[in-house]
Amino acid sequence: MTSTRPLAHPELPPIVALDVDGVLNPANPAHAAALGYQPHRYDGPGPDGQHVTGTVWLHPDHGPWLRELAEHAQPVWCTSWNHLAAQWIAPRLDLPTTWPHIPVHAGGVRFGHQSKLSVLYPWAMRRALAVLDDEFGGKDPTTADQRIRDGVPTLLHPVDPYDGLRRADIDTVLTWLRRL
Repeated sequence: MTSTRPLAHPELPPIVALDVDGVLNPANPAHAAALGYQPHRYDGPGPDGQHVTGTVWLHPDHGPWLRELAEHAQPVWCTSWNHLAAQWIAPRLDLPTTWPHIPVHAGGVRFGHQSKLSVLYPWAMRRALAVLDDEFGGKDPTTADQRIRDGVPTLLHPVDPYDGLRRADIDTVLTWLRRL
């Protein structure tokens, strides 16, 4: 007797998980300014709860691009910004503050795996999932391939942290979503 896992949940919209730092807030401020990113002063709690002050670079095109993705999928914040992504980042990009966030900790890649994915995959369950992040571990493609073999469409799309999110990144995810 063999059993197979159920297919992905086609009745539920796919998920697009969004990182902030390195994706919406590129790593190099001088280069970000040259690409049209605008500085926003942040003064509040950091991922560890300690008070931080600094500049966050956000691009005005990102809001419309992410709203376009939201027409085809459920966006979720998957970032160490946690609830602050919806409270602080979203209004500056004219995005809804109601997009959920996946509670993750700062940690990056450990033992070949992006630590956020260990929280994101169970949250997404068997829904199709695209992840826009600037950092994946060497073992993450294998885990994503296993989800695909189990009938759950999964796309890990790396964003160059030097440039941040570009239109080509959005188009790649849109093409993937349309093929589901």
